[in-house]
Amino acid sequence: MNFNQVKKGLEGYSVPEVDRYINYLKFLESDKDKDRKPRNAWFSYFTDDAAIDIYKKVAIDNLFIDGETITIQFKGKVMVSYNYQAYKNRVLNIYPESKFDIQLVYEGDEFSFRKDSGHVVYSHKLKNPFDTERDIIGTYCIIKNERGEFLETLNMADIKKMKSVAKTTKIWDQWFSEMVLKSVIKRACKRHFMDITTNIERIDNENYDLEKAGFDETIAKKIEEATTFDELRS
Repeated sequence: MNFNQVKKGLEGYSVPEVDRYINYLKFLESDKDKDRKPRNAWFSYFTDDAAIDIYKKVAIDNLFIDGETITIQFKGKVMVSYNYQAYKNRVLNIYPESKFDIQLVYEGDEFSFRKDSGHVVYSHKLKNPFDTERDIIGTYCIIKNERGEFLETLNMADIKKMKSVAKTTKIWDQWFSEMVLKSVIKRACKRHFMDITTNIERIDNENYDLEKAGFDETIAKKIEEATTFDELRS
């Protein structure tokens, strides 16, 4: 990839944000496993135009691919993944006064809430916040701003359904608690702030078209089916 060309194609966007993006792309290109083999073999087929296009699509919401809150991954197709902080940042862009409380509820915790004349009143008593062996039994997201006060909850049945249809189960397995937090704010935004998160939902829910992302169908299939880097090179 010609990183200077990508940077040139993103002229007019925030220079610090573009620089973060370029550094993230360089990391994807150079990252290696313990055997010194590339972790992201697919990156060799990721074009300059595709890198520019995917950045611009995300930037519509004044959000930027930074390798932390918003990342790129490959699962047969190039996908953009937002974490819960990205959804939070989108709401803050429009409602900077917003207050958030996004928490996991563990077995043994006591959680209760009520709506009082439009106000969310809640209580969350943690049984033991230092017990790392406790099971998650649910999650909640509370958002308060000039639009109103909103509460969204997910139980384990909801969470399991979301994981079962995810295209990136590996990320769920590695970062389960983070994905649970993302799931609850994602649903809260879909229910209460869909007018400002439509683009995020479209990108987060749909894979990019292979042709638009700079991939040939045959190459993409080969990448997806390869079990080792040597197979990919053959």
